Amino acid sequence: MKALFKFVATVAFLVIGGGLLVYAASRSLDFVQTTLPANDQVLGYFALLATSGGMIGWLLVFLYRADGIIQRGTALLMVLLDFLGEAALFTMDTLYRSGENGLVSQMTQDEIRMVILAMSALIAINIFATIVFELGRIDVLKEIAEGAARDFVMFKALARIEKDSETVADEMMEDIVNQWRGNFRSAFGTADKLGIGQYETKKSEQPAANSKSNFSIWPLIRRWKKPHAPISEPELVPVETRVNGNGAKPPEENPT
Repeated sequence: MKALFKFVATVAFLVIGGGLLVYAASRSLDFVQTTLPANDQVLGYFALLATSGGMIGWLLVFLYRADGIIQRGTALLMVLLDFLGEAALFTMDTLYRSGENGLVSQMTQDEIRMVILAMSALIAINIFATIVFELGRIDVLKEIAEGAARDFVMFKALARIEKDSETVADEMMEDIVNQWRGNFRSAFGTADKLGIGQYETKKSEQPAANSKSNFSIWPLIRRWKKPHAPISEPELVPVETRVNGNGAKPPEENPT
């Protein structure tokens, strides 16, 4: 008997909750479709994802998918917001249709505009909630926390490096200057390396007999151009003078 009552209670729960949900969704859909052109009436069903459909969807997410305080908090908050949006929207549709039937005063254009703006805001909140829900995953939060810690350590290290850079520079300056001095002396330590110690000198001439490279035809050219002295006739010397060799005339012989 107890099991039967439990089954009946379950069925009653589903019938009451499901029936009222269908009624509320139908009234919300009716109001949304009044704001759409005649050829776009099907788009009204997507608006239910921000009211009754969103409420059921976020409830399932909260029960079976949410992990961590951020995801669970986001899903539970959206369940409540979508429920309030559904309640407000089907109430406004009831007032709107009742006003058209003359049961109550008709809604003004300003009131209708406020309802439309509120419905648009609820749709935008649902879209934003999906982003927050994904960012609230444990692995994403872990990566964000580790990245923030790494950035903090990096900033602290850079600040310390900047603070100690002057001290390190003073400590290294003597070695750097000494090394520069040694390199400069090695590269430019003499007048020859600076290019101010080398001069071109005139090479001394050497006789042509000592080196073939010093041979020149210039003296021959000068000798050829010099006028030749006239060759004089050889002086006739008497035979006796040529015989004696001293120029003395030989003694005359007495003729017999």
